[in-house]
Amino acid sequence: MMQNHMGAELTEPEAKLVDCYRSLASTLQMHGEDLSPFARRNALKALAALWQVMNGLDMDPGQVYDLGA
Repeated sequence: MMQNHMGAELTEPEAKLVDCYRSLASTLQMHGEDLSPFARRNALKALAALWQVMNGLDMDPGQVYDLGA
């Protein structure tokens, strides 16, 4: 089971959201330049929304300025 930075156990759905955030951030980091402008822009919007989820779950998502968000 996954824990947040406060030591609380995340539920399975919460852990899946964390996985989504990490997967999208990784994709943008590694392949963002290969995406069409609209796909990159919309992926960054989705990442920003998921960042709020990560923050709310006390997962300390850090900053994503290097990705353009």
